[in-house]
Amino acid sequence: MPFPIIDLFAGPGGLAEGFSSLTETDNERVFKIKLSIEKDTHAHETLTLRSFVRQFPFKQLPEEYYKFLRRDISIAELY
Repeated sequence: MPFPIIDLFAGPGGLAEGFSSLTETDNERVFKIKLSIEKDTHAHETLTLRSFVRQFPFKQLPEEYYKFLRRDISIAELY
């Protein structure tokens, strides 16, 4: 069971990315980001996108994510 993490004053989420990247040998994450708090709008948008990405197993992102990166769909269509 992953250790829960709360990230206060998160910025764009660098600390959360570090915690999230640590995995066991079976690719299970050691830590789970339960809450990130940030007041800056742009940083919050980055946190939201990264939270979406972390929902998926490694290297198994949906095709819609790549469509969003190519600007083929909007962020609203991605979520």
